[in-house]
Formats: sequence, structure tokens, C-alpha cells
Amino acid sequence: MLQGEPLAKAIRKEVEHTRYEPLLMVTPVYPPDGYVVHTMGWVLHWLLRCDSFEDVVISAANMGGDSDTIAAIAGGLKGLEIGYSQLPKRFVEAIGCADELEKLALQLADVRRSFSSSGADGANGMRDKEG
Repeated sequence: MLQGEPLAKAIRKEVEHTRYEPLLMVTPVYPPDGYVVHTMGWVLHWLLRCDSFEDVVISAANMGGDSDTIAAIAGGLKGLEIGYSQLPKRFVEAIGCADELEKLALQLADVRRSFSSSGADGANGMRDKEG
């Protein structure tokens, strides 16, 4: 997905020389109210200003407003960047149904791989950083 590039760098690269580039440099002035445009603006804000998964999730979750959604999206994207094995253990252990979720994730990855290998889409398939 990122082809080895850090997530923040990939985001900046995508909006470089567009009308959205200046928006990445400032804290959003709109509320974290659940409106999808506002939500994604705040997601990008936290992804670009925090280095670690924990900082992204905790900063986003503590901001108020629709912070649960913002933290979930930002955390999900940061988690894709670092891989499951790099998530803070205390976060993973706090998930009550982690075993069931892991089984579902593996099944989804198998489905994705089957589509990729059949040529049904142009994706490379889902991969954790470890392989």
C-alpha cells in the first residue's frame, strides 16, 4: 500500500501542489462533529502530527466531539503502516474478542489474496510488514 514509505510522507506527497496542501499545515478550524469531511480532516491532522500509534490514538480520542470515530480511523490507518505485531501490547490485550477478530482478519486476507491471484483486481493483497 505505502511501498515502504512512511504514512505521513505518503499523505503529504499525495496532496503536494494541490489546493489541499495548505490545509495540512494548520490545525483544522472546523469541529470534530462527525461530518465526513471534518472527520477526515482531523484524521489527517493526527496522522501528520503524531509519530507513534499510541500518540495518534490517544490524542485523537481525547479531543472531544466525535473523537471515537476519528481515533478509530486514524488508529486503523496508523496500524496499517506499522503492522499488527508493532501495536502496543496493552492495547491488543484490552480487546475482549481479539482471537475472533484475528480469525476474521485472516479469513478476509485469504479472500483478498484469492481475488488478487485470480486477477479480479489489480491489488497486491494485504500484507503485514513482517510478511
